[in-house]
Amino acid sequence: RPAEAVAAFERVLAVKPDHLQARAGLGRAYIAMNEPEAARRELAAVSSQSVPDDVRATIDRYVTALDTGLSGGGTQIRSNVTLRAGYDSNVNNSTSDSRILIPAFAGLGFATLGAGATSEDDFFGEVAGRTSLTHGLALDKQLLVDLNASYRANSDLDQFNQALAGANVGFAQRTPDHGIFAVSAQLQSYWVDDEAYRYTYGALGQWSYRTKGNTDLAVYLQYAKLNYPNNSAQNANRYTAGATIGQPLAGASEPYVYAGAYAGYEKLTDSTFDHLTYAFGGLRAGGEMTLLPKLRGYAVAAVEISEYKDPDPLFLTERSVVRADATAGLRYALRNDLTLGGEVSYTRSDSNIVLYEYDRVVASVSLSFDF
Repeated sequence: RPAEAVAAFERVLAVKPDHLQARAGLGRAYIAMNEPEAARRELAAVSSQSVPDDVRATIDRYVTALDTGLSGGGTQIRSNVTLRAGYDSNVNNSTSDSRILIPAFAGLGFATLGAGATSEDDFFGEVAGRTSLTHGLALDKQLLVDLNASYRANSDLDQFNQALAGANVGFAQRTPDHGIFAVSAQLQSYWVDDEAYRYTYGALGQWSYRTKGNTDLAVYLQYAKLNYPNNSAQNANRYTAGATIGQPLAGASEPYVYAGAYAGYEKLTDSTFDHLTYAFGGLRAGGEMTLLPKLRGYAVAAVEISEYKDPDPLFLTERSVVRADATAGLRYALRNDLTLGGEVSYTRSDSNIVLYEYDRVVASVSLSFDF
């Protein structure tokens, strides 16, 4: 009962200010009440007096931990490198139909799609890296930096090789009763076949909160500016809003389940191409649990609906797409910093325009190193 302890120790110190045990107890009580500045003041007063070496060492550990806390936790850098290899049944996310009817040219009969416009399968290898830095600015303020990059190479279809590099720089404000508020600037470059395909600039605002029942809640707003250097007609502004909820469940397997919903709008900057402007919304749910010592299993399912604004000039109708994804995988901890993984995912895209209908299966194994 730290509040009662504070009152009792203060009464002792009012009578005998040099009572070091009472002052040390007062410091510990302030720690329990999450008042680090007051705790540090009392513990530093004890440490400055003549006390046994073991007591001084204990007090110094408390003071060091509190100093780190008052500075926002100091500076922490975490990095990860992942190597992945696998098989992709549809590298280019394309339809399996080689002949389709285009309404705008219906009089010419069925059109035959060229190479690269129909689904192609291949084996692939991928390397991905990420570094995250958290730097405390004050007790309740942190600087957040996240850098990531990846390169995926196909065994035969190198024209579909992909690379990505991104950076997020942000600021987080922690509050004792209302969770964490964070804002960040986001940059990303995406390449296909070793040529720049898209640049993305944007910002993210997020609120997250953990309840007394350990429920994780979050709400976010995101803006992204999409620039296509080789096809400026596709340049667009994208707006997204969403919310997530997560909950650890009781049990030896330490299960955790989560769900989320989002909606948004992607508007092309050139109104001539408004048939590519669309609204979207989606749902996502998943969970993970311990199956055996050192072995965790996870599964995720998601669905997204996209509705386009104007009729497609070739297919003479507004495009509508429903995309469903399902993923299941395993992670085995070889060491605390080394994880072996296996994953299978399935994607199904249904559309009123056959060109955007496809199936895709990706199976892979990975080795991930944390440092």
